[in-house]
Amino acid sequence: MPNPDRFDTSIEALPLPEELLAFVRDEWGFTELHPPQAAAMGPALEGRNLLLATPTASGKSLVAYLTVAHRLLVSEPGTRAFYLVPLKALASEKVDELRALGDAVGLRVGLAIGDRQGEQSGIEDADVIVCTTEKLDSMLRNRPGLLERVSIVVVDELHLLNDVSRGPTLEVVLARLRHARPEAQRLALSATVTNADELAVWLDAKLIESDWRPVTLHMGTLVGLDQATHRSIGPTAEMSAAPADRTLSGRSTMPTRAVLDDSRADGGQLLIFVSTRASAEKEARDLSKHVRRGLEKAGGAAGGDANGSARDDAAQRLAELDELAAAMTDSGEDSSDISDRLARAVRGGVAFHHAGLTGQQRRLVEDAFRQGLLHCIAATPTLAAGINLPARRVLIRDHRRYEARAGGQMPMSVMEIHQMLGRAGRPGFDTVGEAWLMAKDEAEGGQLQEKYILGEPEPVTSKLANRTMRDVEDDPALLTHVLAAMATGGMTDRDMLGRFFDETLLARQMDRDDLQHRIDRIIDWLVDREMIDRAGETDAVRTRITERAAASDSVLPEPAAAAADEATADDALPAWASAAASVQGVVFDGVPPEVPSLAPRRRSLPPRRGPAVFGFSTTREVQGRFEAEVPEPAAMTYEATVFGETIARLYLNPVSGDIIRRGTRRAALIAAGEDEEGQFTPFSILHLIAETPDFLPFWSRGSEVAELSARRDASERERLVDDQMDLGRMKAVVTMEDWIDEKSIRDIEKRRGVQPGDLRARLDLAEWLLHATGRLVASDLVQQHGSAVAEEVANAVEEVHKRVRHGCRSELLPLVALPRIGRVRARELAGLGLTTPDDLISADEKRLQAVADLRGWSPQLVGRLVESARRLVGRLSRT
Repeated sequence: MPNPDRFDTSIEALPLPEELLAFVRDEWGFTELHPPQAAAMGPALEGRNLLLATPTASGKSLVAYLTVAHRLLVSEPGTRAFYLVPLKALASEKVDELRALGDAVGLRVGLAIGDRQGEQSGIEDADVIVCTTEKLDSMLRNRPGLLERVSIVVVDELHLLNDVSRGPTLEVVLARLRHARPEAQRLALSATVTNADELAVWLDAKLIESDWRPVTLHMGTLVGLDQATHRSIGPTAEMSAAPADRTLSGRSTMPTRAVLDDSRADGGQLLIFVSTRASAEKEARDLSKHVRRGLEKAGGAAGGDANGSARDDAAQRLAELDELAAAMTDSGEDSSDISDRLARAVRGGVAFHHAGLTGQQRRLVEDAFRQGLLHCIAATPTLAAGINLPARRVLIRDHRRYEARAGGQMPMSVMEIHQMLGRAGRPGFDTVGEAWLMAKDEAEGGQLQEKYILGEPEPVTSKLANRTMRDVEDDPALLTHVLAAMATGGMTDRDMLGRFFDETLLARQMDRDDLQHRIDRIIDWLVDREMIDRAGETDAVRTRITERAAASDSVLPEPAAAAADEATADDALPAWASAAASVQGVVFDGVPPEVPSLAPRRRSLPPRRGPAVFGFSTTREVQGRFEAEVPEPAAMTYEATVFGETIARLYLNPVSGDIIRRGTRRAALIAAGEDEEGQFTPFSILHLIAETPDFLPFWSRGSEVAELSARRDASERERLVDDQMDLGRMKAVVTMEDWIDEKSIRDIEKRRGVQPGDLRARLDLAEWLLHATGRLVASDLVQQHGSAVAEEVANAVEEVHKRVRHGCRSELLPLVALPRIGRVRARELAGLGLTTPDDLISADEKRLQAVADLRGWSPQLVGRLVESARRLVGRLSRT
């Protein structure tokens, strides 16, 4: 048996199959364990739950890979593993590494990160499934059988529990895995956090915590050109010794240029983090011009052999950068202003990186940086958390950014700054990494030193509930996951639901009564919106509660005790009432016992002239407020309606589902002729989905206010819900209208100021919401209005869905259904009078040759297109 706490640092000492050890040694080049890895491998291979909280690049992934392989090959063969990551880009990295390992040892690795082509593969027979947390949550709602053989779950980036957008789903998925598979091993990987011990207790895991990293990291400040190091961490005390303070060469008015020149002189690469997209692009543009001038000067220099070699190197680098720039410039439909700007920056060996870029552009930038072709990337903070992209040096230019909720510039969190600092130092390439925070003066430098360099990151707190919630709809994460637990998670009674949420991190960090009260309010909301039905209390649940309480020899929580006591099963007394009942002379039914009167004798008074009772709320008002506070009986059972179950399976916020139902019901009234005021148009459908909280609005510019306000006012008849649409959502609707009206990405960017990455993100959301809308129409409108009206509304929604997917007008839909035919080629075919697959099949040689003569076409492409048209028409005729 291995030592449960530590192994020798040699990889060969691990009790793993020989083929696995050979792969790790020969293919990945690992022969020795780092100290945190050595401390973790013992308990991990013993099957214990583990929280490994160590810095970036300290080797957490290798611990996870080896533990998974040991579990599936040695400890519990025939079982399955989940490897959870927060982002698609990170999943792609992990699946490549795990598939290489899996091929060597006979483990099949599947991928599940989305619903598009290539985003889900091999999961049915996979031994290891790499997936995003959201995708796993979605799969479990629709395929709970996936959990049956799970024996180990790896959670990468556990500290993202602290993230408002990703944290709630991660927390609930972990709770669900613990609830359904309590015996499965849990292996959590995290950056160092202040309350790692609390997270370990929640996970019931052994904590391995360390600041050790394989590459020494020197962290400091930069004031003007003066650089000072304030903290160093590394593999040994000697290597962690701080270097002497120094002054960079260059102009004090251009510090980022001086940092880049200093990095290049040392043969290193630089990451610069800034707070806005505009800043990232400006830094990249300015630095690119500076580097390009230097390369062109060196490439044109004359001289001897040494100078000739330098000249050749510079000329070769310029040629490589020009080739990369050409790849960055999207051609045809995908060309845009931002692709032009990126290409110009890349010509100088500097790129920018932010969410406005397309996924393909971001991948090109990342790959070129990894290959050493780019000297520098200027990026927004999202790069730090998204992918494994280290550099010799990191410069954090901005430590503040705009926060909409605060209405101004706010300091970034310590945790986020630490994520950026940790990108310095490339394992396998560097022995030292440097990370600097830029300050405007010495005073600010001291503040940054204390807060970010020497300070501790914030504790991880649950984001499952909105702590300032005033209304159920202000608590979207908890609302969404309560419905999912009831509709698809098997939590069909109040006791079971409460115990499930007791397993969340939120339950450890929030008053239990407050949490249970929030869940009760959510249940009321879901019942009112016809998403669940109360099915009544049952003796079976009461018995289960009583038996569990007896087995644990504990006092029942008040709601459970009330439910278990059949004598008071129909009563729902609040806490104050129960307490008062024990006071002599106080009861709430029957006649109070006779006790001596404690009231003083009163003197006789004349008859009153005013009302007998005044100064109080009415009995009805008191009763209404009192009933709202009555806890849901623990033995109450629930059934999800078809509508509620559909919302949960579609992964919708229940508020979105309610909005969509209200809108499509009104659309049905318009289609049936019962609503004589409204109009049902493609705008109506786009507006409806844009009104949901699941959709992301755009920022509206001041110059757009008049146009957007006018469009909003003119659309009153077309709006299916009465919500007052803000201008950011109206901008999203008119932008999607531009897209389905076949405006180019470049035109949309110029007209709306919407960058390609942002446009694609909204179109992806629109596709999902339109698909969901079609499903909700099928589950709701048939019962309300009959199949004919429901089919009319569903067909309209499906038409808009297809137009959003392909970005075209309705007349092109028959053509874009053909493989490899996008909206540009479809429009070219329509221009030649070919508007349907039948037209292509029946076209004569002259017309087909006219198509082949178009730019970008060929006779071979036309031949394949005609054959595709024949197959499509054949399939349609058979159905």
